[in-house]
Amino acid sequence: MSKSKTTDTPFIDLAGHPFGLELYFSGDSYFRDAIQSIRQAQVEVLIESYIFDLDPIGQRFLNALAEASKRGVQTKLLVDGVGSYNWIESLKKFCLDHQINFRVYHPLPLSQLYIKRISWHMLRRLLFLFQRINKRNHRKVISIDGKLAFLGSLNISQVHSEENMGENVWRDTGVKIQGPEIADLRLAFYELWRSSKFETRSFLKSFLRRRKIKAEITGQIRLNSSLRARFFMLRALKRQIRNAKTRILITNAYFVPTASILRNLRKTAKRGVYVALCLPEKTDVTIVQLASRSLYERMLRDNIRIFEYRPRVLHAKTIIIDNWASVGSLNLNHRSLKHDLEVEINFTQKAPLFQLAEQWELDIKEAKPITYKEMQNFSLAQRWLARAAYWLRYWL
Repeated sequence: MSKSKTTDTPFIDLAGHPFGLELYFSGDSYFRDAIQSIRQAQVEVLIESYIFDLDPIGQRFLNALAEASKRGVQTKLLVDGVGSYNWIESLKKFCLDHQINFRVYHPLPLSQLYIKRISWHMLRRLLFLFQRINKRNHRKVISIDGKLAFLGSLNISQVHSEENMGENVWRDTGVKIQGPEIADLRLAFYELWRSSKFETRSFLKSFLRRRKIKAEITGQIRLNSSLRARFFMLRALKRQIRNAKTRILITNAYFVPTASILRNLRKTAKRGVYVALCLPEKTDVTIVQLASRSLYERMLRDNIRIFEYRPRVLHAKTIIIDNWASVGSLNLNHRSLKHDLEVEINFTQKAPLFQLAEQWELDIKEAKPITYKEMQNFSLAQRWLARAAYWLRYWL
């Protein structure tokens, strides 16, 4: 792990920056603007990504970080120990060679899995280890100089780049924001940065330290960094669904919602609100798709419209409820809602809201409507397979 140039958080004056928001439906445009912003950075560049691949896109980001570090900008790269597992050693070496500060969130301590003798103490350690490993950092955030940030569903990977992948590019949504809300993202990053170390720490001390910081995170940015934050985030979403008057449009890559969210969606659809889901036909996680399809019949019965996006892998995570919208890394599944760290931004501005609704219409034109009759034609084996996948929903 590389050594930091300084252990202090740099002071950045966040006052006076007007709020701005720009949506991206092209990974190439998103990456291009993010890298250009890194090249213009003057104070700091903070990147956290669930997946950071050492492919052409990842290499472009590393080169931009190396250039920024060379001219005196504080650069920090935080990756997830599972999502970026294959590249951690290579990333660590590159960052060490180019004075880029690098850390891993919950790295897999494989050496600790070698058990010489069974004991209750060892079993307790393994239980804690398993609980820790199950919690991942699924956020994808690039924060620059405390003035602007990029977030959404795009990892640092070429799968989101049409220039690299052609027709196999994934369909994603990203957003660039600027304004005082960036303070929440910086605070969340540094909180995670301090806890992302290889050495152990008192659990109680760590918990109390995090709790003090998390209580200050508010505003349009929503982070589920604590149990309290998860509770309020979930409660707010259910309230939005219950209060919907005209439409609920959900685009989601891995849709296996909690019982309470599903119940609220069904009730809202039954009282006449247009509730529609755009879900993937092509997916990179088949078991999640099976679990999702186990819910189709009951949702269709309650007038929820379901469309499966056909051209390529759908990886976006967006919600439109009336004149309110959300874009981020949050999947409507148990993993995002109960385990992983996520981030989203909520907005009501007319221009980006219109853009998001326009993209919804474009996606639906390339999607297949799912009918109740079609679901009834599923074989008994298909039904049992989908049901078995749904039984594993807590881990999906």
